[in-house]
Amino acid sequence: GLGSDLRSWSFLTELLKDQYQLLVLDNRDSGLSERATVHYSIKDMSEDLVNLMEELEIKKAHLIGYSMGGAIAQEVAINHPALVDRLVLMATYDAADPRGAELFRGFAYLRRHADRETYLKLTLPWGFTYKEYQTPRLIDTVVNEALEDELYQESEAFERQMEATISFNSRGRLHLIESPTLLVFGEEDIMTPLRFAREMVRAIKHARLVTLEGTGHLFFRTHVRETAGLIRGFLGSG
Repeated sequence: GLGSDLRSWSFLTELLKDQYQLLVLDNRDSGLSERATVHYSIKDMSEDLVNLMEELEIKKAHLIGYSMGGAIAQEVAINHPALVDRLVLMATYDAADPRGAELFRGFAYLRRHADRETYLKLTLPWGFTYKEYQTPRLIDTVVNEALEDELYQESEAFERQMEATISFNSRGRLHLIESPTLLVFGEEDIMTPLRFAREMVRAIKHARLVTLEGTGHLFFRTHVRETAGLIRGFLGSG
């Protein structure tokens, strides 16, 4: 996802690693990957993944993408269908819109001008629902993890990723996805609302949608076991 790195998968990978061989990566401009010097697109980021798979001699794989990563996964499935067995798209979108662009540019402004704790406390309500905010210690834990994070993404890198994110558009190309596809969305997601899911499930040939009740954009943090179960069931189905 935008602004995060491979460590954000850790809760989910712990539940999948005994059954699958997993490859997780830091996208360009995040984690331990190199920082860019020019602007780039989601398609450029998808080619990073394709090149990595080629370097590791991975001929075909299941592909799981979350939020911005879901856009990256769509590009791989559209442009390199032979590489993708099954596709899981979580809390993602098929085209940015003016509302979303202004929202994320606002995040970028806050990230540049506010201290880290203030930024987190102002933006996390977009990721978690009112019910999830009632989970004891959840928000404090998320904030403290970010405050102690030595790899916290620089504002310039965040802005480059953000601009790539809001310029992405797969609408009109989704019919090119041949892989069986599972869409997983939080029912109360206000960052990538269900209208995206409904558009995508109609356009992708072999797609089905599962919504998680009472969850928002960051459901993989609050409903990790349920998410892992959905993924295992989908990847193991005929």
